[in-house]
Amino acid sequence: MLIPVRDIRRIAVVDDNLAVRDSLQLLLGVHGYEVEAFAGSVGLLASTRLAVYDCFVIDLKLGGPDGPHLLSSVRARGFQQPAILISGWEVESLERLAADAGFASHVRKPMMITSIVDEIRRVLRPRESRPPD
Repeated sequence: MLIPVRDIRRIAVVDDNLAVRDSLQLLLGVHGYEVEAFAGSVGLLASTRLAVYDCFVIDLKLGGPDGPHLLSSVRARGFQQPAILISGWEVESLERLAADAGFASHVRKPMMITSIVDEIRRVLRPRESRPPD
């Protein structure tokens, strides 16, 4: 008898706030995602597992290079998985900043459970089944 293999999506979370990392790891884990959390840019960039992630969730303000610079470094290494920018900062035109930096989406903190999970589901949907942007 064959046992079906679950299609587990892997998410990399990068946030310098331990409480946010732990919360996202727990929340996304409950929703069936495998999550690896990093305290900053250096940790993610040192990982040898960048290719295994289906999505990156990256904070705007990090110790060291900020979220947009981190995503730029990830892209420069050839990784094109979707990324979501999260921010608790009231940055004017966060939408434009996220789009210009190459993020597929953005979510403002504090995040509602449904907002971050819905955005991850949306950016991970196959291109052909996505509604037009």
